[in-house]
This record gives sequence, C-alpha cells and structure tokens, in this order.
Amino acid sequence: MKRKSKKITYISISLVFIFLLGNSFATLGIDSDFDSEQISYSEIANDLFNSDPTNPTQVLKYDYLSKNPEIVTEKPKLSVPVKADVLDEVNIFWIIGSFAVYPYTYVEQSAKLLAIGTNCYVYVTNSLISSDGLSNARLKAEDWRDEFEANIYSNVVLYFGNPDGILGDIDGDSHVTILLSELDGGVAGYFDPNNERAGSTSNLREMVYVHYHTTYGVLAHEFQHLIHFNHDEDEYWWIDEGCAEYTKYLTGYDLTNNLTTFARDYFTVNFDDSLLYWNYESEGGKDVRIDYGGAYLFIFYLAEKYGISAITNLVSESAGGAPSVENALASVGHSISFNDLFLNWATALYVDDTSFGGGLYGFENLNVSMDYELVSSFPATKTNKLNRFYGLYVAKLSAPPDYLIFEPTDPSSDYLGIAVAVHDIDGWNVTKSIQNTNIVEFIEGTVIDEVYIITSLMSDSTPIIPSGSGQFGFGNNEYIDYTLIQGSPLTVDSLNYDYTGGIWNFSLYNVVILDENATEITDVSGIDVYVQFLFGGTSTVYSIIAMNYSVSLDWYILLNLQTYDEDSYDVTIIASGATQYGKSVVDTIIIDHILAVEKPSFEMNIDNTGIYVSANASYTQLGSWSTFSGNVLVMVLLYKLGSLGDAKDAFSMYYNSTSNDWESGFVNLGSYYGDYYIKVSFRYAGRTVKSVDSDSFMVEGNPITTKTLDFSFWMGLVILSISVTFGVIFRRRKK
Repeated sequence: MKRKSKKITYISISLVFIFLLGNSFATLGIDSDFDSEQISYSEIANDLFNSDPTNPTQVLKYDYLSKNPEIVTEKPKLSVPVKADVLDEVNIFWIIGSFAVYPYTYVEQSAKLLAIGTNCYVYVTNSLISSDGLSNARLKAEDWRDEFEANIYSNVVLYFGNPDGILGDIDGDSHVTILLSELDGGVAGYFDPNNERAGSTSNLREMVYVHYHTTYGVLAHEFQHLIHFNHDEDEYWWIDEGCAEYTKYLTGYDLTNNLTTFARDYFTVNFDDSLLYWNYESEGGKDVRIDYGGAYLFIFYLAEKYGISAITNLVSESAGGAPSVENALASVGHSISFNDLFLNWATALYVDDTSFGGGLYGFENLNVSMDYELVSSFPATKTNKLNRFYGLYVAKLSAPPDYLIFEPTDPSSDYLGIAVAVHDIDGWNVTKSIQNTNIVEFIEGTVIDEVYIITSLMSDSTPIIPSGSGQFGFGNNEYIDYTLIQGSPLTVDSLNYDYTGGIWNFSLYNVVILDENATEITDVSGIDVYVQFLFGGTSTVYSIIAMNYSVSLDWYILLNLQTYDEDSYDVTIIASGATQYGKSVVDTIIIDHILAVEKPSFEMNIDNTGIYVSANASYTQLGSWSTFSGNVLVMVLLYKLGSLGDAKDAFSMYYNSTSNDWESGFVNLGSYYGDYYIKVSFRYAGRTVKSVDSDSFMVEGNPITTKTLDFSFWMGLVILSISVTFGVIFRRRKK
C-alpha cells in the first residue's frame, strides 16, 4: 500500500510538471497564432518572388526582417575574431541552390580562395574551377579583386559608409568575401543578410554572391546593399535600390551617358510611376525596372545637389523613407521639405537647366529625355489624367498664349502638387504649390515658347508609407481633369493689412483689384478673391479663405489665427474670374505660441495604486482660456524612475473651469509597481510643451509578469517527470 501511494505521488508530480510545461509553451508563443502569421508572411513573400525572381536580395531581406522583427532595434553585436583566410584554402559556404522556387533552399558548396586584396577575399566554387580550369579561374578572381580594390571599394565606401556599419564586423575580419558562382534564374548577384547574424545557414561573414560571368556593376550594386543593411536594416526599397543603382555612376559601370538602362528605357516613358512604392505587380505592363530607374535618378539628384555627406547620412538614418531624406539633408544644413525636394527633382527632369534657381532645376552630369503629353492648341481640356501618389503627370505646352489659366479638378483625397515651368524671352520661371481645394494657376510670360505643367498626387506633409508590405504596389491614384483657357491678368493695385501677434488678429482690407486695362473692378459678381496662407518658404498651402467685399472696405477679411500651427506663413492674395487671374504676395507673418506648463501636483489613493493629477499652464499671449481649452490636448505621462526612454503610459486630462486648472480624474496604476514620476504634456497649434518632472512616488500595484524560463529547462522537467513515472511503473512490474 505504501509503494502504491508513492507511485501515485510520483505520477501526480509528473502530471503537474507536464501541465506546467503545457502552460509555459503557450506563454512562450508556441501556438496556432505563430503558424497563422507564417502563412500570411509566406503568401506575401511568394508574391514578391513571383513578380521579380531575379532580385533575391530584397526578398531575402524581407524574409529576414519578417522572421526577426526584433533585430532592427537590437544593440550592435560584438565581433567574433577569427583567423584570416589563406590563399588557396577551401571553405564550405551556404548558398541558395536555385532561384526558380520559393522558399529558397540552401545548399553547401565548396569554394577555393583564389585572390586576396586589402579589402576582399575572392572565392570561386570548385565546380567552376573544374569546368573553367584553375588558371582561368584564378585570373578571373584576380580581375575581380583588382577591380574591387581599385574602383569599387573606395568609391562605394566614400558615399555609403564602412561595410561594418552599426552592426559591427560579424567575423572580426575586415575583408569582404566575394563568392563567384553559377547562379540560375537570371540572377546576376545577391546579398544575403542572414550572413550578418548567427544562424543555421549563415556563413558568418560580410559577403556578396556574384555570377561568374556577370559585370562589375553587379558587384558594386550588391556591395552597397551589404553596407546599407549594416547601417539600416529596415530601409525602404526605393532608397536602398536607388543607392545601389547609383554605385554604377560612382564606378562608371553599365551606363550610357550616365544613365542606367532602367532609367533610360523604362522610367523616362513611365513617369507616372510612384517613387515611393515598389511595384511588385504587373498592372498596365509596369514592372520593377521602372522603379529602379526612378530611384536611381532621385538619388543621383540628391547626391549632385547636396553632396556626399547627405548620402552617407541617408544610409545611416533609421527613420526610413521620406523622413530619412529630410533628416539627412537637415544634418548637412539644408532645411527643405521632402515635398519641395520632390517637385524640384521632377522639374529638373524636364527643364534640366542649372543656370537659374540656384541650379536646382537641372543636372550638371546627366542628360535625360523624359516623355510628356504635348498640348499645342488652346483652349484645351484633358480628361482622366492619371496621377499616382508621388508619380508624375506632365504636359508640355507648345507656344501657348502669354496669359493662360490652368484649372485642374480638386483631388478627392490627398493633395495635388503642381510645378509650372514657363520659358519666355526672359528665360525660365518656376512656380510650385501643393493644395487640394479651389486650385487655379495663372501662367504668364512675354512671348512664351514652352511650358511644362507637372502634377503629382501628394501628401500635405512628409509622406509616411507603412513599412513591410505597405511599400509594395502603386499607392493611391486619381484621375484628374485639366482645363487650359486663354485669360487676362488681374492686378492687386493696393491693400492694407494688420497682424497683431499677441492676440493673433489678422485683417486685410482696402484691397483694390484692376483688370487688364488698369481699371478698378467694382462689379464683383464675376470674380472671387481669396487670401492664401502657405507654410513659409514651402509650396504647401495651409489654408485658403474667401474674402468679402464692401463699398467702404473694398475686398477685406478679418481673421483670428490663434489655432494656426506655430510657424511662418507667406500670405498671398489670389483673384480669379472666368478668364481672369491674378496673384500678389502680401507679406510673411510669424505665429508664435508661448506656453509654460507648471510642475504637476498629485494625490495618491489609500493603497498606492492610483493618483489624481492636477496641473496648470500660463498662456502668456492669451487673456482668456476659452479658445485655448477647446483646442489643446493635455495628457499625463507616466515614467519609470531611473529608466530612460519613452513614457510607460499616458492618461487624458480635462479643463475644470471652476478651479481654473487641468485635472486627470482617477488614474488607475494597478498594473504597475515601483518608483515613478509624471509629466504633463500640452499639445496646441502644432507644438508640444511638457512640464518639468513631478516628485517621485511609489506605486504598489500588481504588474502582470510573463514567464521567461528557457525552453530547455521545461524540456528537462518533462524528461525527468516521464523518467520518474516510468521508472516507478517498470520497477513495480519487475517486482
């Protein structure tokens, strides 16, 4: 009876262990959700592979990042020093066996080191050595080494940075391994990010793969991918591939008049293609060759206008996409929005004249011939013209009238970016705008011979494209109608305006409009007059508001600009009629908001699991809270004492008009434990102001913890429990 009791006890303990193990498996994430995510990812990756099977680099990168999303935010890895490779030694490398089927299958191939340079090892697979002969293979390897050392390495590193990047040197050897091999499926070369981290198929070295019979330009291209990944793992494809294509210009490979084949033969005739989206689709006969071409031309423009440091900083910028471009330019002293940069680049593609506008509307080292739609008779109406998100529609007007009104339909979503380049007897003149309502542009000059009208569907601020699969496809698009009619000028003859910054009152009055005969227009039934506010020094319209008319004040408007974002604004008057148009710049005004947030006070509840917060602020330019309290967002921000980084949580506050302060109500902190402090954040009119830190306080909640015991620990437990159980059973049977 005693033995039976022990047996039952052992079995019970074992079952408890197994139960705990099962729960721990769920905690570790080994459940159905993991499988469903993998299925979703595989479908996306397979689509990418099917659309462009000759570009495994980006598919491999997408594969790598999808399976290891946490790697993007990891700290730099430590080097693992190894011995230097020796000439004629043979190593076994993991390589993709075939690019014909996805998922890719890795195979092992032996290769011999046939050339060593200051910065590279050149290996040739033994199968190629057998077919081509050792002497020929060695000569080939030495040619690749010499080209890499003399031309590729120095030029590519100069612009894009050290190959080790921020991740560090995976093998402790500064040499880049170049493996010359036979690659199928039309693949000329690739970079595999898996080699940059430990893994079952990692070669644990900085390495690129190149087809034995391809061109040196492929090596330069893939080498840039290696560098870019080690500085910024999760870069958008259009920037990464644009930089990789730009290496061809830096090294002089695979170019005709400094144009890549993809830029010359594909992008120039498919200018509607979105710069920001990588088109892994076949709609309308499009393919990724167009994207390569557009990305190359954009990076070319960026490098030529802003220099080496701008490109180097772009590679190491982690913001991604358009924000990275803005940050990189700001880091070298150029404060320009991505939107204005984009319109400048688009204009340069067509005007290509560096003799005006600070050289921004042309190329010094490139001649590109872009396609367009020709318009040679007026008036003209063009319907259903495709505008993609950061793609282009371009019309060239041949010998138009000297006064012409251009009126597109307003986009139903996003904004319409417009660049108008007019060439007349005085040369070129370029105007740009980004707007979405009441869009009218007046084209004027003296004996105009040509005009380019460039439009694009754009964001009103820096465009943000979701990472991952969000960057694939074509993005938003709209079909816009355009009307071009001969017009006559309207002139703003005189005006008065006042702006009082302390109370944000803006008045514009006694605005007198003259027609083409310099006669004041008193019959105002046929014209509209607007005041337009553009963000200072940009093309982006913040607001456009209709003005009023009276006999005593002529055209006038009274506004309060308190809720406008804190910024500078270029103020313009626009007058338009059926065939008349005029524009006049008023001035630049600056809108300030001076806000000081006081140190917050708080009261803990009785069991230290929550707080009541109150705070106040002084809005020194405002005599009353009424408008301010209706437009401000106030939050309590919770921070862990002694911990760097972002707030752990945020809670809303509301304005109490009776006590004239901001209060939170009860803030439940029951899921937190430890020492904390708070700040109060006020967001108003485009800016955020935070208080100083509050006093610290102790929270005694019950935080939810997650078991993180190692998988091997639980496996050991289950093995032990099973062993004990069956030991008891077999021992009993034996006896």
